[in-house]
Amino acid sequence: MMHLEFVVPGPPISNQSQGPNLQSWRSAVAAEAQNQWKAAALTGNLKAIVINFHDGNKPSLDLDNMSKPILDVMQTIIYNDDRQIRQCEFAHVRIDAPFVFVGASKILVSAVQAGNQFVYVRIEDAVDPLPLPK
Repeated sequence: MMHLEFVVPGPPISNQSQGPNLQSWRSAVAAEAQNQWKAAALTGNLKAIVINFHDGNKPSLDLDNMSKPILDVMQTIIYNDDRQIRQCEFAHVRIDAPFVFVGASKILVSAVQAGNQFVYVRIEDAVDPLPLPK
């Protein structure tokens, strides 16, 4: 079951960054999470999907540095403990890549069609049992 999804404008900021850029990024993620989530914190095992829709051939940071500030900020807003995130899908995708929108959410389609850099975040129930790779 999907619990929430949202987009945050602009390129993500690495958790290794220090100073006002990282704090601004964390604040933007927190604001969107709080805007989309009004219920009590989730208590079960969860799956996170984070997609960086970026400009150019190369993303501005690597996947692990992109995901950490996002998942950390959502702790206490969406879930009680980031150890509840048992499964993850992280990706970098060029914003100008060709897309197939069949079945995609309206939030994601609208953000892609706008054509500006953004990060898509989705929290859903973990798949249990997890199917092993083929």
